Amino acid sequence: MKEVFKTILIVILAGVSIYFAYQFGKVNDRMTVLNSQDSLQNINVESFDHAVHDLNLQFVGRGHHIQEFQSALEKHGKKLDRTRDQFDMKIDSLGMLLGEFKMNTETKLAQLDSKISDISEQLTTNKREADRKILDNRDLIRKMNRTMKQLDTKIKELKKTKMDIPADDGKSGKRR
Repeated sequence: MKEVFKTILIVILAGVSIYFAYQFGKVNDRMTVLNSQDSLQNINVESFDHAVHDLNLQFVGRGHHIQEFQSALEKHGKKLDRTRDQFDMKIDSLGMLLGEFKMNTETKLAQLDSKISDISEQLTTNKREADRKILDNRDLIRKMNRTMKQLDTKIKELKKTKMDIPADDGKSGKRR
């Protein structure tokens, strides 16, 4: 009976582990996508920085071009800040989701442990009752066997005494 409980507990724990692994894989996949998007932003900013530098070298003394590229650089910087803020918000919300998931999982595991202990107590009680009934039935069977043996003995004795008594076949007594 303990092996069944252990097996059930192991199966439940394996299921929970697989679920955690699946959730963790999803989070890792999402983080990989976010990291790749972040690296693309860095590459775009770096390529833009190189382009600005090259243009600055080509157009030294031409303030108009420099101002255009400075405004474009400023726009890209603002866009980069917005993107960084968005990533920060997504990471924060992901952290909150993971925290909530952890709390829910811990609560469910605690409830599961409680249910397992309740079921274990019920099974122990049922086992005791079944053992007691089995013992009562064994005692009853023993009593019935003794009674059967006593009845068999009495039947044999009655048969023996019946054979010892001469049978009245109508020949004894008065003649007609």
